[in-house]
Amino acid sequence: MRIELTTERVARNQSRFRAANEGIERSAAELVPDAERVPFICECPDPTCAAVALLSTVDYEQVRSRGDWFFAVPGHEVCVVNGEEVARIAARHDAFTLMEKVGRAGEIAEQRDPRT
Repeated sequence: MRIELTTERVARNQSRFRAANEGIERSAAELVPDAERVPFICECPDPTCAAVALLSTVDYEQVRSRGDWFFAVPGHEVCVVNGEEVARIAARHDAFTLMEKVGRAGEIAEQRDPRT
């Protein structure tokens, strides 16, 4: 039961960051439609994280192209929480690391994807 709660907590937490970033993207498109980079909130599992990554809208759309993908600022890549694998690194970029949720965490992340 503890493992399931950990998986669900991580997926819910990252989904909240994703929802906030969706709002940031909409606001940036309205306020600064030609912005080269937009500040997005790190989507790592740490609920107290306040790190920001500057992503192009193309990079952000790549992250959002799959419901089980999230991004973390470099150094915030967390793949195991309380002994359970919840993610893997899909790709590294200068400004961010593309993370893929795995197992139950991936299922929950896809279910909570606001774009589906």
